[in-house]
Amino acid sequence: MANMIRKTPVNLILIGFMATGKSTLAKALAPGLGFDVVDTDDLIVKRAGKPITDIFSEVGQDGFRDLECEVLRDLLNRERMVISTGGGIVTRAANIELIRSLGMVIWLDASIDVIIERASKSDDRPLLNTDDPRRSVEELMAKRIELYREAADECIDVDDLSSEELAYGIAESARFWFSASH
Repeated sequence: MANMIRKTPVNLILIGFMATGKSTLAKALAPGLGFDVVDTDDLIVKRAGKPITDIFSEVGQDGFRDLECEVLRDLLNRERMVISTGGGIVTRAANIELIRSLGMVIWLDASIDVIIERASKSDDRPLLNTDDPRRSVEELMAKRIELYREAADECIDVDDLSSEELAYGIAESARFWFSASH
């Protein structure tokens, strides 16, 4: 993680593994900052005209990542957004570069137990449609953890915090970040 404040556009980008609360937190965080909420997965669904599970079935993970990169590029030169991203957005180096150029990057980190508990409540997790979801999470997390670390300006452990607590803390960090970088 970067330990220095970079000059960035005034946006917050939420990254992290699936089911760490990125979309929920974006909705809780944006109103207090007066920012728009942007969810890259929603933009991909809109662009493709089909659900994520269908995109994965038809064009695979690489095709999905291509769409992800396109929607990130579309967000360049816009400000005052809280951008919620898909869990695998960091698996492409180009995406890491794009999200870092978009603003302050916050990594929402959760334990595997919390991820499994939350993810099991949804059928819309194509990468977990396996015989052993826990093992899938462990393997994916092992591959991605250094990528999250590389992309993030700050890391927050979300296991024991409510959306309201997270939103307050991140808003305070963002106010400091943007006042120091501009």
